Amino acid sequence: MRNRHSIIGRWRRALQSKIVFGLLLSFFATVQAQNDYNTTGWLPEKGNHLVYDFCSIFSDEQREAMEAKLLAFNDSTSNQIVVIVTPGFGGRDISSFAFEVGDLWGVGHKGIDNGVVIVVKPKDKTDGQVEIAPGKGLEGVLPDIFCKRIIEREMIPHFRDNDYYEGISAALDIILPACAGEYSFSQYKKDNNISSLITLLIVLGIIGLVIWLVIKIDKNGHNGNIGGSGGTFYGGNTRMGNWGGWSGGSTGSFGGFGGFGGGSFGGGGASGRW
Repeated sequence: MRNRHSIIGRWRRALQSKIVFGLLLSFFATVQAQNDYNTTGWLPEKGNHLVYDFCSIFSDEQREAMEAKLLAFNDSTSNQIVVIVTPGFGGRDISSFAFEVGDLWGVGHKGIDNGVVIVVKPKDKTDGQVEIAPGKGLEGVLPDIFCKRIIEREMIPHFRDNDYYEGISAALDIILPACAGEYSFSQYKKDNNISSLITLLIVLGIIGLVIWLVIKIDKNGHNGNIGGSGGTFYGGNTRMGNWGGWSGGSTGSFGGFGGFGGGSFGGGGASGRW
């Protein structure tokens, strides 16, 4: 009887040890999977999509809307634009990561090299980072300074508010028509200058109105019925809104993505931090 209890006890201890070992193994495997994002050599696997959200920052509706927009643009122009949201770069800097993904996946079409890779690392304990990397064939319409302006003026202001979807969408509203030959860096600069001038005039108008009210109050000795209904001022926004009408819908509306075409990347583009 005593031997029987002894055997059962040994089995129980062995089973408990296996359970503990299994839990520890599972824990370390999970930790390793997360660390793989920052391990030298890691690159995401290519799928049949144009939007890859490895950080789950988009809602399903946002991801589907962006996918549909990029798929429709691919179908109508053959330009392939990929958006990747990732927690790390496999031991690389963000630029190298974007170029290697573009080359490995073959974003764009062979001989035309009309692809663009947009990489975003959300801000956490470290700085947020973003890269716009055009393929060789699009470096002329998306020069480095143009990409830098898009990052600084269209993307990072939204990213600072943790609105990653709107920031990327704002960039796409500029990048898509530029790649289609319907918008240029010179036009972008002109639009921004006009927007800055409008903003300056609005500010000067508000200052003038305040000065006039102060003078009027001082002259009358009281404020009287100065309230009334206030007007609304509208500043300029040069972003091109829902360009082409591709602002929503599911990917099913445009058919499935046919795959990348073998494009290559030469090292152009720009990056930013916040």
